[in-house]
Amino acid sequence: MASLDCDRGLHSFVAQDGGDADAPLRVRELLFARYPPAQTAVAFALALLVALACSFDPAAASYEAIQRIDPDATGALYIGYEVLLSFSGRSSAPFLFALAALAALPIRAVVFGATSARKPSALLPAFAFACCMVVGKSYDAVGDASLVLGGASRIIASLIAAAGWFVFALVGITLLFGLFDEIQGLRERAGGRVAPTSVRAGWRLFERHPFTVPLAVLVAAWAPTLLASAPGVFMGDTGDQIRQWLGLPSGTSSYLKLIDPDVVLNGHHPVAHTALLGGCVQLGKALAGDENAGLFIYTVLQFTATAACAAYLVSTLKRLGVEAPARAVVLAIFALVPLFSNYAVLITKDVLFADALALLVAQVAKLLAPHGGEGDGPGPASWGRRDEVLLVMACLGTAFLRNGGVIFSVVACVPVAAIRLRDARRAVPTAAYACRRAARASLIALGVALVAHLAFTAVVMPALHITPGSRREVLSIPFQQTARYAEKHDGAHAGIAGGADDGLVTEEERTVIDRVLGYDTLASRYVPTKSDAVKNGFNEYASVDDLAAYLRVWAAQLLRDPACYLSATIANYYGYVYPSERVPWMYTTASSDQIMARADNREHFDFHRWITPATEVLDQAVGLYRTAWLQLPVLSLAMTSAPYVWALVLALIYLMRERSWRGCALVAPLVAVLAVCLIGPCNGATYLRYLYPVIFTLPFAAVAALDMRTR
Repeated sequence: MASLDCDRGLHSFVAQDGGDADAPLRVRELLFARYPPAQTAVAFALALLVALACSFDPAAASYEAIQRIDPDATGALYIGYEVLLSFSGRSSAPFLFALAALAALPIRAVVFGATSARKPSALLPAFAFACCMVVGKSYDAVGDASLVLGGASRIIASLIAAAGWFVFALVGITLLFGLFDEIQGLRERAGGRVAPTSVRAGWRLFERHPFTVPLAVLVAAWAPTLLASAPGVFMGDTGDQIRQWLGLPSGTSSYLKLIDPDVVLNGHHPVAHTALLGGCVQLGKALAGDENAGLFIYTVLQFTATAACAAYLVSTLKRLGVEAPARAVVLAIFALVPLFSNYAVLITKDVLFADALALLVAQVAKLLAPHGGEGDGPGPASWGRRDEVLLVMACLGTAFLRNGGVIFSVVACVPVAAIRLRDARRAVPTAAYACRRAARASLIALGVALVAHLAFTAVVMPALHITPGSRREVLSIPFQQTARYAEKHDGAHAGIAGGADDGLVTEEERTVIDRVLGYDTLASRYVPTKSDAVKNGFNEYASVDDLAAYLRVWAAQLLRDPACYLSATIANYYGYVYPSERVPWMYTTASSDQIMARADNREHFDFHRWITPATEVLDQAVGLYRTAWLQLPVLSLAMTSAPYVWALVLALIYLMRERSWRGCALVAPLVAVLAVCLIGPCNGATYLRYLYPVIFTLPFAAVAALDMRTR
């Protein structure tokens, strides 16, 4: 039964689905049904509320603006002026009126025609979205919640804006879930087969060569970025990893407590990736006498692997039985969104990890793919020896290309084994064998990854005197909270202009924190959206007792001012759920040139970009294209973290609502990556690198998981 239903007493038409009066209405019919004039008027009023939410700007209600209107305003009158000035005036009126006119139709359909809008699966995420939009705007503008909770007028205006965003989200979520249900209805009425939409030569070629055609398209679409940025795009960690591998002084080895002072290679970055990158530079110097040749070798390898992985995701959708139009959309996302071509040439560990994660999710999709009824083994995605090898490679890749990445193999493989063993108990003997084989394949791959990872970290690294990464990497949240607490309550001690000293930090607490974080500069190092500066003060020689004492102080300060701790966490991560107005950091040739020219790189290498008239033209074209995606109103959403996070969350909620446990298992590794991002150092408002593995895999995972729901 579709989630969208309509009260037949409100409409004067008959459902047209084989003459069945009880058949669920389709979304299109629900939108264009006849409604009483009073309901249409209410819907337009709610649409105006949505438009008001879009124009909400609490920072606009300044004291000076109110003084220009009424210098004598006080009390309730002043509050009223503050509320009204928080919303846009005449300058945005045409846009807001047009927006309300467009929104009235879907709002009317959902509020008066969709009973599913009253389900928790729609209400709860809509409420969360509204809160994120209002609170996120305040943190994006001023770094705290003062624009939401800073007085009666702020609260009133925020509640009005939140109500508008709630209506917007409720309507959008309800219609989105209804469209998902409608797709299922199409499959059921067509017996699981949807006729091809076209028989043109391009479609036939796409069907016959499901991997080669996407690979060719992606190579052609991304090639200008590769040529313009050759030998590759540097980021902050690139030079550090290369110096580590070659035994040269590096930033990470300078602060770690090295096992062997003569071995600077350490586990701050994944050692496997450091070896690959450093080995390519060594190879370039050996073959061509030029470190830039080595960089280009690495970049070409990564570029090829990423393009091949994206093409493999598209071809896997065909093996799963997904129709050509949906696969073409996924391919278009990879080819057109400049984020993917940019990262394909960025020399960083996150890109190859994203490839490994995507490969892992693709193999999991094949193992989970149903064929026929419940309990059958892998069907459309027939499982072979090559797939077993790819699954093992994917598990090893996620384990060795990100520190702690073995957890993603666990999250991916354990649910597969559980679901397939459950299927085996319910299936006929022939299908039960395929189910047990799928469970065995997932457990073997996981076992190989766990054993290899344990052997490397417990045997190989100590034997080679490779120092593990710092303990500080898992303490971003408490460190940021302590730093914000110090800034708020002990700013005078830290020498911050206007800083308070309200006696909520004792001398004993300062001493305990100082043994772990370096207290004298802690408050001044605090940056709300990034914890690196705070973490950099971590004392690597701090003992277990020092850390235990620090955590006791942390807990005591939490009880004194929990709002401060909550604010520190929101400030560090709000960009993952709010589409920030800040320009996200993009790794460009200009930023790469600056990093290559840093003293620590110049001292040992001559890294530089290969500049020719042709590459300059290509670079300008790539930069213009990227800027268009960053600045144009709709396209710019694809260059921020929040839309991808909400897409993942809504897909998971829908799959849980429909009890599609196969689909939930498929997206579980992406949820795990998101969870790791939310304990990481950077805000998704400006840094997409940590979320990139989710962004890269999500188009495939969402389509595959929802397609499983329809079978």
